[in-house]
Amino acid sequence: MISSTKKKVVGDIFLNILASALPIGVLQLLIYPKIAVILGGNEYGLMLTIYSIWIMISHSLGNVLNNIKLLRLKDYETIDEDGDIALLLRRWISISSLIVFCIIWIYCGNFNATHIILGAISGLLILLKAYLEVGFRIKINYIAILVSNLLLALGFIVGFIIFRFSRIWEFVFIFGYLFSVIYCSIKTQLLFEKPHKTVLYSSIHKDSVSLLIAAIILNLINYADKLVLYPLMGGTAVAVYYTATILGKITGMLTGPINSVFLSYIARWDESRAGFFFKMLGMGSSISVVGYGITMLFARPVIGLLFPQWLEEVLNIIPLTTVTIMLGVLTSLLQPFVLKYCKMEWQIAISAAGSVAYFLFALIFWHFFGLKGFCIGTIIGITVKLVIMIGVYYKTMKDNRVKVVDA
Repeated sequence: MISSTKKKVVGDIFLNILASALPIGVLQLLIYPKIAVILGGNEYGLMLTIYSIWIMISHSLGNVLNNIKLLRLKDYETIDEDGDIALLLRRWISISSLIVFCIIWIYCGNFNATHIILGAISGLLILLKAYLEVGFRIKINYIAILVSNLLLALGFIVGFIIFRFSRIWEFVFIFGYLFSVIYCSIKTQLLFEKPHKTVLYSSIHKDSVSLLIAAIILNLINYADKLVLYPLMGGTAVAVYYTATILGKITGMLTGPINSVFLSYIARWDESRAGFFFKMLGMGSSISVVGYGITMLFARPVIGLLFPQWLEEVLNIIPLTTVTIMLGVLTSLLQPFVLKYCKMEWQIAISAAGSVAYFLFALIFWHFFGLKGFCIGTIIGITVKLVIMIGVYYKTMKDNRVKVVDA
């Protein structure tokens, strides 16, 4: 018989997969192909690059606060006081808005008020959604997360309708995230939490900064294709590369929801369950192999239907981009265990080493073989990160066992 806890975990994973699939499906399968035709390769590539900036900066900030609040939940229950995260949120909103504002200005090449101002607003909403959903994760309420993402998808559709008349693509994201943020604000009340310092503030601030650095470095890997390719080869190259990753990301979108649910439960685990990491490694490897096969099976018909203008260019690199994505799937599935059981300093070390390898090999191979070489380099880079992650986790668990024996 399956225990009620296991049934709950499986049910929450299913709900979270559905919650993630809805907005991703609406955005990537319905809206993106139409936007690509209307905007053309170069402007569409710029849109994808700016979206990567939002995820790398704004989503990283919100998600770090989300994870810290969840991981330190027991500490705050002990002191029966809160307010540190609310204080950090207000500070990080200002920092995020300024950084996003400046980076978009740089990528635009001039002061384009529409892209820069609306881009900063979009980044703010993305940050808030990433943080506020922790209120649902604390209560393990994945039905509420599903509703939040339903509203996100609905907002994307409303924003796209407005885009058709205005030709301002930022409205797609502004309306999507605005609908979700309003719902999260009302349901969680976290946005109205009074900010003040508690006795935990120093350690919370330290952990948040460490995790933030690691998260931004990690997202440099995940979104380096757009951030690096745009200045190197222009918007059309970004569009082709991104199109080659769409199917793999959809196939591998199980990871984000599984990752999120596991962290909600792992936050309550002790070290006696740390060995589950290696079971997850085996399961993740199987998911990655199956995901690769599914992606390659449907690549030609799906890309031909959605983005026929780039079909041949995409088919030339999709075997390589899919390997990178599936390695990312495996890495993402292991990440919650490293967050829970390894010191925060290791988050930075793993992400930094992985990013250096990623950029180094990607740029070297790009220099000799162009876009295909860039893809080969990214495979090597993310493999290095995965190997380091497994090694660090194994060493941490081994050291902890030695300490227990010595004690």
